[in-house]
Amino acid sequence: WFPATDVSFIDTWHTGGMRGSGSLDYSVDSAFVPIDHTIVPGVTPPVADCGLARFPNFTLLACSVASVGLGVARRALDELGDVAQGKRPQFSSRTLAQSGFTQIELARAEAGLRSARAFLLDEVSSAWESVEGGDQVTLDQRIAMRLAATHAASASASAADVAYTLAGGTAVYETSLLGRCMRDAHVVTQHIQTAPKLNEKIGRLLLGLDDDTSMF
Repeated sequence: WFPATDVSFIDTWHTGGMRGSGSLDYSVDSAFVPIDHTIVPGVTPPVADCGLARFPNFTLLACSVASVGLGVARRALDELGDVAQGKRPQFSSRTLAQSGFTQIELARAEAGLRSARAFLLDEVSSAWESVEGGDQVTLDQRIAMRLAATHAASASASAADVAYTLAGGTAVYETSLLGRCMRDAHVVTQHIQTAPKLNEKIGRLLLGLDDDTSMF
């Protein structure tokens, strides 16, 4: 490996959400990389033999992206809880916390988020037990994790939407954390590894139909 003489970071990450991730582009010029220092993701076998090396890369990425969504949604619901204690909507003598509609919607969002998190953790734990035991992750396990990750991303966006909506006008200001959470959660659903359109491929595989699983 010979160090590059020219590394450039390109400021392309101008987005509505997930701005803090700093996912900008970069370029490297005048660098030589020996062939034995390169890999082709999803094709080249790992050179190490450990649990993490046996874990499918793209599935790991999907689960990681989904976990970000879960964290964002958790923060949104917690923030709503704080806002609801003191906010009284216009023309109302009750706080948001005392509103039956708020109580119902929050309970549903909480159940949806916790269920999605448990589903993802359960499938990842099962696969991790396999690789720790020296086995490869099966196709069925990969499908289950991709289903759980995709579902977690959607459930997180839904929970963040509920928190944003229930907070009313408070959430629309730039100073509102809820607005940022809502935007961040929806960026997660746009990722190629957790986008809702993956449910079509997952559904085909669950039905026993052939499909490309190279990205699983």
